Amino acid sequence: MSESSIRRSLVDPASPSSESFRTLRLALQLRSESDGGRSGILFTSAEPQAGKSTMAANYALVSALGGARVLLVDADLRKPAQQEIFGVSRAPGLVELLATGGDLGSFSQRVRGFDDLYVLPAGREVSRSSDLASSRRMHELLHEAVGRFDVVVVDSPPVLVAADAEGLASHPDIDVVFVVNHTSKRRAVSKALRRLELIEARIAGLVLNREGRPDTYAGAYSY
Repeated sequence: MSESSIRRSLVDPASPSSESFRTLRLALQLRSESDGGRSGILFTSAEPQAGKSTMAANYALVSALGGARVLLVDADLRKPAQQEIFGVSRAPGLVELLATGGDLGSFSQRVRGFDDLYVLPAGREVSRSSDLASSRRMHELLHEAVGRFDVVVVDSPPVLVAADAEGLASHPDIDVVFVVNHTSKRRAVSKALRRLELIEARIAGLVLNREGRPDTYAGAYSY
């Protein structure tokens, strides 16, 4: 994938679209400070095609441009996208890091042109990704990442597709941002939110992507 095609997935820092991510960043930063410390931000959705990977990538980008040291973790081991968005190698990545117990910094790749933006790609394909997502080693890794970086962004699988999202969202250092767009079905969104509530996930808010309509999700979480 060429650099020009990669950049099409990312907002222009000078465009009005980037201001939405800055507003979101401020809201989440204030929430984290009110809770007494840093936290990771997990982006997920009810079903595929809501745009959660693009949202995670742009949130990480805007946070890095704001002066934060950022780690973007691609934990969508079934359909990873961050290696294509940022033009980094898919492997070695998260899977290899979890398997070897190696150093986080050795597996994180700095994005060309951004001194403070790092991507931990998904790594090689695995058959039992939900086991990795809920493993003790994953929880230890997220805790370590939150301590080493100013901002940790996690791209998670959709909630209704795999149990991976629930395993990741149950981590005490994680706040969940739930992404919907104009194709999202209210029943699916409600079902996914209930599943997250059952594991007592810290749901920070619901973000409407593209042509999402706030009135469709009355009563759900929102900014």
